[in-house]
Amino acid sequence: MIIFPCIFHRRCIQQKSQHRKTNSTAISTRKNKELIVNTRRKRWLIKEQNQTQSKIFSQSLHISPLVSQLLINRGLTTIEEADYFLHATLKDLHSPLIMKDTDKAVQRLITAINNREKICIYGDYDVDGITATAVLVLFLREIQADVFYYLPHRIEEGYGLDIDALKKIKHKGAHLLITVDCGIADNEAIQFARSHNLDVIVTDHHQPPEILPPAYAILNPKQPNCKFPFKELAGVGVAFNLVMALRRELRQRGFWKRAEPPNLKQYLDLVALGTIADIVPLIDENRLLVKYGLAELSKAERPGIRALKAVSATPDGPITSDMVAFRLAPRINASGRVSTATTGLELLLTTDCVEAQRLARKLNEENSRRQQLEKSITEEAKAMINGEADANRPLVLASPRWHQGVIGICASRMVEEYYLPTILIAIDEATGHGKGSARSIYGFELYGVLKQCASLLTSFGGHRQAAGLTIPVDNIQAFAQRFTEIFRDVMREEDVVPHLEIDAELPLDALSDELIEEIEKLAPFGTANPEPLFCSTELKLYSAMIVGNGHLKLKIKEGGCFYDAIGFNMGSASTLNDEAIRLAFVPQFNVWQGVKNIQLKLKDIQISSHNIV
Repeated sequence: MIIFPCIFHRRCIQQKSQHRKTNSTAISTRKNKELIVNTRRKRWLIKEQNQTQSKIFSQSLHISPLVSQLLINRGLTTIEEADYFLHATLKDLHSPLIMKDTDKAVQRLITAINNREKICIYGDYDVDGITATAVLVLFLREIQADVFYYLPHRIEEGYGLDIDALKKIKHKGAHLLITVDCGIADNEAIQFARSHNLDVIVTDHHQPPEILPPAYAILNPKQPNCKFPFKELAGVGVAFNLVMALRRELRQRGFWKRAEPPNLKQYLDLVALGTIADIVPLIDENRLLVKYGLAELSKAERPGIRALKAVSATPDGPITSDMVAFRLAPRINASGRVSTATTGLELLLTTDCVEAQRLARKLNEENSRRQQLEKSITEEAKAMINGEADANRPLVLASPRWHQGVIGICASRMVEEYYLPTILIAIDEATGHGKGSARSIYGFELYGVLKQCASLLTSFGGHRQAAGLTIPVDNIQAFAQRFTEIFRDVMREEDVVPHLEIDAELPLDALSDELIEEIEKLAPFGTANPEPLFCSTELKLYSAMIVGNGHLKLKIKEGGCFYDAIGFNMGSASTLNDEAIRLAFVPQFNVWQGVKNIQLKLKDIQISSHNIV
């Protein structure tokens, strides 16, 4: 076992075992002077209020000053940008042909379709890769193309193009290979394919290497000289871009003489699934695709989606990005993590309701197994550092007992706990290599850091906040030292204190149904478009209750009115006395037994006498 522990604030862990044995424990501050709350001290950063610009937005767009400020907080500086954010439709999507090599890829695809060439879609084993594969396979099947798919096995083949897999694909008679959510860094494999008369079209969204692969065409908005204006598409977004361009060209050529072309809205449920799951910024084109995709998901016309909603206990009605992120996507992801991603793909492709139910049950079982593995690995990782961590060092931990399909989630859990960049490495003693998953904190961009450590790595790839790597076991210690040196060079002490970015101070008596409905128009929420977060101070706590598995339910009294608040996983850890408090919260509706009330979703609680950092 190789351990590179680091030290952090002890209070984060010392009290973690204060579990409550009952599902619901009531506490009244009128009778009990202490309230137990699971909340670590955070910096509250209240965003500067631009009243002049807010007034301009409010008058021009006929929205409230508060929502105007929320748009400004999300980086919108002109009326045109704000209007696009609020009112854009699918007609406002960028032309797919702007993306470099798209026309070239479309022409090659049409040649393959006309000549009845076998086309293989080579995907990835996460939700983004699975949904991207599904979009292309479904569309190509609909136009009667000769298409099949290949998803690599996470453990046996790893990420990206595998040469042995390419041999199998060529043996099946493929003449054209289209990668989705992978391929941009697979120079050697694509050169192999090219030498065996297998044309490769790469569709990917990951950071390109300095030397691009020798593919027939490369669709990646991040590649040099690509004029596509939005660079943050998910892999499924790039794949959908290709489908849009192909449909347009086929229509212009009169491909559908006796029938209507396929309505591409039917694929937006898949685009939304993959985009949300890949945690790309939900702005611009991503937000637009997800907004309409969630509407398609809510219809649940696909048998696989209906079955997935059933096993995940997703309620009927409108689907939100949170429901996708925490209910639907993890179950699709589970197949690629603990077995084979094919199960998740088959669920999305099937038209048979009985088969969909069987596959959904299988995914649910695999998700339960994934949760058990995640819990075990996370607990072992915490034990390695003996409940301590150092704000001057990131976490680099390794073990031969860890399942490489789950360590990415576990790394995220460690970041949540310690607020330090974390790399967990699953060692394969047979090969002498480790597969690592990295997760980061705000301000520490992983891909660039790993690039500086490239000489110690066999391979790596990813984004600013999440990455994967392969490393010789003998290099782990040197890598950890280099990684730590870079961290210390670029991060200050205050950078490793978790913080909350507060949109504005908001008195509770300003809350109304109309205001929350207006705020909800900014949805779907996610990375770069977070749920609007507010704070309110000098509040009087009336009562509290521990509910469910460690969740905190508060009742706040202000001005003769009572307000309900819920804090998920905030039921134990540190102590508040019977003092005035301030809350950081997201206002939302809570519907119970048909009655809709305003509820505060808590993000943090502080004693009002403490200074906001």
